[in-house]
Amino acid sequence: MLDPMQLALPVTLPDDETFTSYFGGEKSLEVTHLKKALSEIQQDFQFTYLCGLADSGKSHLLYATCIHAQELGLSTILISLREVIKFGPDVLEGLDGLDVVCIDDVHLVAGNDAMEKALFNFFNRFNEAGKCLVMTADLLPSMLNIALPDLESRLAWGTTFQIRSMSDDDKAEALVKRANMRGLELSDECARFLLTRLSRDMRALLDVLDKLDHASMAAQRKLTIPFIKATLKL
Repeated sequence: MLDPMQLALPVTLPDDETFTSYFGGEKSLEVTHLKKALSEIQQDFQFTYLCGLADSGKSHLLYATCIHAQELGLSTILISLREVIKFGPDVLEGLDGLDVVCIDDVHLVAGNDAMEKALFNFFNRFNEAGKCLVMTADLLPSMLNIALPDLESRLAWGTTFQIRSMSDDDKAEALVKRANMRGLELSDECARFLLTRLSRDMRALLDVLDKLDHASMAAQRKLTIPFIKATLKL
């Protein structure tokens, strides 16, 4: 049997992907709900289903949930099905002793009989007071083409949030906010320049911001468009 603790991805959670840095805001309905679910974990089984397309921020919310759970002293794991589904149903074994389990990209089990049954069985084992389960998918449970009716029913049990994808304005604002959290000044003009010249994938943009942060510190330079061009060879 595979050790699920070896399959938690990422191995080190991004320390800047917290509820505070979430583009929807720390006071958004989804963040308020997730914080409440973790605070009330001993009262009842807590299940949240987050759905949205790429760049909706749903994976960010999973990372943030894990980080907040750790701050509360709860044991937690984040499993990216996109990365581990190739290992088969065993990836969902051995999780029962944890307090909080976050599973990303649940839609990938659709049509995979073994994985659908494994997810259903895990859900039934984990469904008890003192446990918190958070899942993400690209669509609502009824739209996933799940072959196992009981699994589709289980996925619809929880509190569901449909999260919209980020617009370019959202991404620019998020980049400026994330830079400010690092003590780095990134103007709206520079943020929009990055959006026009690079991939609009938010994770890729944040990786670029990390590179610019290091370059700015090393050169003792502010982030300007000429400096960004030179650093990124644009």
